[in-house]
Amino acid sequence: MASSSNLSHAASVPDTGAPALPPDALFEVLLRLPAKDLCRLRAVCLSWRALISDPHFAAEHKSRHTEPLFALTFRDGDIRGVAIVSLSGQILRRIRIASDRIELLLTHLDRLCDEFVGICIERRFNWGSALRHNCKTVTYAFGQVASTGDYKVLRISHPDRSQSLLCDINTLDGSSQGRWRRKQNPPSNLTRDQIMECLAVNGAVYFLFDYAVMEPTSIAPFDLDTEKWMPTLWGPEPLRSAKFGLYSGRVLSLANLNGSLVIVDNDAGVSFDLWFLVDHKRGLWVKKYRLSMKHLGYLVYPLLILDDGRIVIFEMVERLLKCYDPTTDNLADVLDIRAMGLAESQSIGVYTGSLLI
Repeated sequence: MASSSNLSHAASVPDTGAPALPPDALFEVLLRLPAKDLCRLRAVCLSWRALISDPHFAAEHKSRHTEPLFALTFRDGDIRGVAIVSLSGQILRRIRIASDRIELLLTHLDRLCDEFVGICIERRFNWGSALRHNCKTVTYAFGQVASTGDYKVLRISHPDRSQSLLCDINTLDGSSQGRWRRKQNPPSNLTRDQIMECLAVNGAVYFLFDYAVMEPTSIAPFDLDTEKWMPTLWGPEPLRSAKFGLYSGRVLSLANLNGSLVIVDNDAGVSFDLWFLVDHKRGLWVKKYRLSMKHLGYLVYPLLILDDGRIVIFEMVERLLKCYDPTTDNLADVLDIRAMGLAESQSIGVYTGSLLI
């Protein structure tokens, strides 16, 4: 809870002549309001601004308002940026970004990162460290170290197919310029000629190996804390001999579902299976969900598991958020992104931060 001094100051509304609310009563009243309304109430007076912006108040408000938030790229005429939206369809904030192309990295954090220019959007939605690079192909991953809370950007660059892949890391400290540190080169059989399939989960970044040179489910993990590559992680046994790729119509991808690394097995026209990593050391995976492809299109991505067990899925072509209920095998549209006026929104991330800070 905010300090008593903050509450005492915030309890009085200047120039109204109205009696001051008891501090605890005001605190409780403001906690019940949506974040979008509270942002407007900052203009009432300096004391209200101080209370609403207090980290303790923001944390308490976040604990009471648990509706999931998503970050979406958008274009409105010549204006490009990122919008923070709720599952109920409210646009809570728009952040304008001066860039010709924006592609959010898929995260589950209180910060966001743009893949193509490698720029971090700070928790306060200001541009953070400029992390640009001029190599031919660059893959970025963005994650947080569990032990320290540090945010780090990992960069794998592909100067040329005849050269070794390069690995650099940057710790974000809120300064205007990021400093890259060269690390051990990645495994040589990672994909070289395109942006790689990768994801940060629980302090590690996971890269899918190239199907052509490794088992299709094999993964190269990088520890963001020690900043070292870890031994190859092997995927689920039932998938290791399967044929994947564009010609087979079967595609693998990675997802972060509420802090669990998930392999998504999208067998086009048949099924959509979610394999959860339950024991990293033993390489143990469990298939927890199978969705029929009659419900889904080809380009779909699972984002989040709600408290009631439903899975939020992003359908990229139609730009729809859908909820799958495993108890009834029912899939329902919950949010039409195009209807919200967020044109050309092709990338999305789960945002876990507070709009008040």
